Amino acid sequence: MTNLEKKLRVWDLPTRIFHWSLVAMVGIGLTTGFISPEWWMGIHIWAGYGTVLLVVFRLVWGIFGSEFSRIETFVFTPHEIIAHIRELIFLRPRHYIGHNPAGAMMIFALLFFLIAITVSGLLVLGGEENQGPLAGAANYRIGDMASEIHLVLAFILLTLIGLHIIGVFIETRLTSENLVKSMIDGYKIIPQGQSSPQPRPSRPMAAATFLLAFTILAGSVLWAFSTMPPSGIIQMSKNSDYTTECGDCHEVYHPSLLPKASWAKLMAGLEDHFGEDASIDQDLSVNIASYLEIYAAEAWDTEASNRFSRVSLKAPYQISATPYWQRKHNDIGDDVFRRAGVGGEAHCSSCHRDASIGHFDDQKIKIPVN
Repeated sequence: MTNLEKKLRVWDLPTRIFHWSLVAMVGIGLTTGFISPEWWMGIHIWAGYGTVLLVVFRLVWGIFGSEFSRIETFVFTPHEIIAHIRELIFLRPRHYIGHNPAGAMMIFALLFFLIAITVSGLLVLGGEENQGPLAGAANYRIGDMASEIHLVLAFILLTLIGLHIIGVFIETRLTSENLVKSMIDGYKIIPQGQSSPQPRPSRPMAAATFLLAFTILAGSVLWAFSTMPPSGIIQMSKNSDYTTECGDCHEVYHPSLLPKASWAKLMAGLEDHFGEDASIDQDLSVNIASYLEIYAAEAWDTEASNRFSRVSLKAPYQISATPYWQRKHNDIGDDVFRRAGVGGEAHCSSCHRDASIGHFDDQKIKIPVN
């Protein structure tokens, strides 16, 4: 900075805290969504909730914040945007005290896709996982479609983040102003000959009042949704015959893990039950078969019931032979299944702490270390 240049506090503290908090939340969300194991899903969910709160705050602060935090200060006309792009092409961009047109477009794009990602994420959480405030409003089909959209949006977000970083680097090189440092200390340079504006102050009380009113309204709506019972989950009665007769030899599997036809074939062939004679009294067999038919996969609308309803043609009543089981456990080595605490592929409850109720939530996975 030369002696003829001045510095101006452009970014207020709430804006800077928002920016770096959003960087952290998005970073955690992307890491737990793409890289971390599935049992980190709880962290992914809370990162999503944190992102929602930050986006809501930024929109409110865009109305009541200080001068250059207000949305109205970085809304540009198409002519101004085209002119700025032309300046960038010729490597002579005009200096903007606040956001320039390219930066403004990126902000709006990031906010739009973050909102879309969080909405689709809530639908996935409610429809596929039967969790969250929309668990009673979204069925599995909605959640499954939202899952595909959520993934596409996440890749678009990654692309936008990459473009944003490149844009910051280019702008820093062309203007010789450290934009990252500006978002840390809040100061930007006022070039020689450019007048220093008189920025409007923030209105924190108005922002807090608006946020409180929005929180009460949105919280009431979400609470109303959360009181709805999760869709696709039914009340299942206990069957002592099933628990006793089957549990004497192996784990008692939740009936939703196979369709009716598979349970029927399994019960009809107990004399050759995975290479052993598991024949039982006729009355017991009929009772258990009826129970499994009532609570088979078709009666539920959970992720497990929908995924495991597609069975292997070669082994139609072997859960671990289903395409979904094979795909989900493909990266788990044989040494893990040989651990004493796991006990083999047939012991679902060794790793899935909610296997007995048929939920199989990602955050309830805990693989024994030995």
